[in-house]
Amino acid sequence: MGATTIQSLTNAIKLAEVITGNGDGSLGLHPAVYFYGPTGRHTSPMFLGASALIAEKLNNNDKGFFKRFTAVRSDLESILVKDKELISMIIQKNSHRARDVKYKEFLDKLIKRLELSDEVTEAELIQLAGLQGKIVAGDLASKSKKFSDDQKSKIFINAALISAIKCPICKGYLDTTKSVSYDHVIRVREGGVGSSDNGQLTHPYCNQAIKN
Repeated sequence: MGATTIQSLTNAIKLAEVITGNGDGSLGLHPAVYFYGPTGRHTSPMFLGASALIAEKLNNNDKGFFKRFTAVRSDLESILVKDKELISMIIQKNSHRARDVKYKEFLDKLIKRLELSDEVTEAELIQLAGLQGKIVAGDLASKSKKFSDDQKSKIFINAALISAIKCPICKGYLDTTKSVSYDHVIRVREGGVGSSDNGQLTHPYCNQAIKN
């Protein structure tokens, strides 16, 4: 196995550990928020675009990005959930080959935009995506009396997010099945003890890099 291959595998493992997992630097991105479209199905451009953005920041050793991301994470995730259908249309307006890159750029611009204000309109989302003309978002009402597979997936995702726990530090969604950290509400160095009353679930990154 060559040095280049080993380095590529090392980078891939590091990226995976930042996206999910219980390591100190894990952002613990909730799949339903970041990687699934409005019908509740996994969307490759969203997964690859988000992964590419994080990989780029890691390669550039841009530690400030992750703190800025965490600062706006709650507002970002609110948009990614509320405007899933519009964002899906934005992705589809690009050529198939360009969707990953375009979504990565869109996500990066959206994070920077949220640093200025937590209010972002649909028109601004379209503008950030660099698209001209009007895009109409909306879920077409199904006339069928039976639930399609897409509608079943959408119902499942909506239910999962409604019941999902949020990180008390950044207010973002927690993926408690794959990425969680047990945090002392009152730090040990400040007299905090290891009791359930003094514990809370957080993102690993928030616990290690933000709170401390």
